[in-house]
Amino acid sequence: MTAFYELEMQYLHLLEKLRDIPGLNTFFELITELGFELIALGAICIIFWCIDKNFGYKMGFVYFASGMLVQGLKITCRVPRPWDREPGFLPVGGEEGRVFQKATGFSFPSGHTQSATTLFGSLAFYFKKTWVKVLCVVTFLLVGFSRNYLGVHYSSDVIVSMLLSLACILIFGKVFEKIANNKKYDLLVAIILAAISLSVMVYALILEGNGTITDPKYALDCCKTGGAGLGFAIGWYVERKWVDFSVKTDKVWHQVAKVAIGIGLALLLKEIPKIIFGDTAIVGMIRYMFVTFWIVGAFPYIVKKYGKLILK
Repeated sequence: MTAFYELEMQYLHLLEKLRDIPGLNTFFELITELGFELIALGAICIIFWCIDKNFGYKMGFVYFASGMLVQGLKITCRVPRPWDREPGFLPVGGEEGRVFQKATGFSFPSGHTQSATTLFGSLAFYFKKTWVKVLCVVTFLLVGFSRNYLGVHYSSDVIVSMLLSLACILIFGKVFEKIANNKKYDLLVAIILAAISLSVMVYALILEGNGTITDPKYALDCCKTGGAGLGFAIGWYVERKWVDFSVKTDKVWHQVAKVAIGIGLALLLKEIPKIIFGDTAIVGMIRYMFVTFWIVGAFPYIVKKYGKLILK
């Protein structure tokens, strides 16, 4: 493994030499933003609330399933970041830069790559036009490469994450197609997804509790992802059994208002508990559980029941 990571570092040092090219750092810093969770969650909200509810569900299943897989691998493999292996190596912007500050958790596999691949990879399968498919594929490939260029991930982190995410799109996408039109499986799906989500969180907390994970921030991302999966599982069952809302509306501005109100309140649910109680693993789990339940269950109920009164 030492020889392997020496090759990995040689690759990162090769990319490091490109940082003097004007504008290249800024370009890849912007590209890498497409891998942040808020981009994926925002896209899922828009699709789920306004365009195609079933496809929004499908994206959600793939996104949260692949996220839990990647976060579980992170705390199992516990691969250090490049600068932890080679202290003289720093990402773009150095230790004070946004790139370094946002690079939380272990290195393998890449969470940014997982987020971008599941989002844009799913869109590539959804859209029919070839140029849109190509654009989506190029986008997640660029996001993956940006993680290497910026110096926050090894090439293996990106490649494995991309392959796992694409596999999740194919496998969970097919599974969803089998259950989407048959509500008799709704409770079973919710229980399985909730059980997996809880297992991931408990696993992270056990590793933190017994000292295997020495820094609480490494368990934090795992608990957030598990909390999101739990909220999605509960929201899925509630919406499918009692809400069953429709994305259709008579006016375009209704859709715009729906997205603005829904995402705005989701951001408040995400940030206010952190401000009040801090950013611990348990608080992170609760925050993300409420956010995804809001997206999938609570807000669709409000739209269906009170939408005509709110959006006059």
